[in-house]
Amino acid sequence: MPKKNIFPIMFGLIGVTVLLSLAVWQMQRLEWKQDIISKIEERLSGEPLSLINNYKLSLPSTHNYLRVYLDGNIKNNEAHIYAPQKNGLGYRVVSEFEWNDVSILVDLGWIPEDQKNEIRPTGKAKVIGYISYPDDHDDSFTPKPDIVNNIWFSRFVPIMARELNVEPFLVVAEEVQIKENGNWKNYEEVTPLPISLNIQNDHKEYAITWFSLALVWFLMTIYLLWRIKQKTV
Repeated sequence: MPKKNIFPIMFGLIGVTVLLSLAVWQMQRLEWKQDIISKIEERLSGEPLSLINNYKLSLPSTHNYLRVYLDGNIKNNEAHIYAPQKNGLGYRVVSEFEWNDVSILVDLGWIPEDQKNEIRPTGKAKVIGYISYPDDHDDSFTPKPDIVNNIWFSRFVPIMARELNVEPFLVVAEEVQIKENGNWKNYEEVTPLPISLNIQNDHKEYAITWFSLALVWFLMTIYLLWRIKQKTV
């Protein structure tokens, strides 16, 4: 092999190998994401179960997104998580919820920014929702909460629970009813914000992109070697 071909060949092989590795990694991520989406859809499409039968057994691997129902009391003790939406700036309201002789966290939903400091109804309530182990916190990127102004930037359950003095357990509400004057009514002060079943999964497109780039890189390497050969003829 002529020495002048060694560098182009090595450059081509390394490039193709890196691009193919990224493509294979995206395919692995696709399989992983599809498994997660399948489990989420299966759990969210089921009938809600009693939280009493699932609270102590709950684990992220088996109970994340499991639909449940619970009765208890909404307390005047909230954490506000900054959560801009298409319709404007606002916050998720995560409230202390007194249930079965313990206090847990219930994500009641979303409020506009101008309603942050309003006093919301408390008292006896019924909730249908799902158990949640959120993964929207990252120590490297998520700002620390502004405890004084009650502004959080992720649902970091352990820290929120400590600040609100409740158990580190979160239920995200799909429906909430509250008892007022002896009658049950929908809790309209907060708009429930459960996860959408239309979960984006772009890993297939990413994999196709990397495979395509690997092919282009390979063809460019062949073309470069051909050009080198033509110059030496």
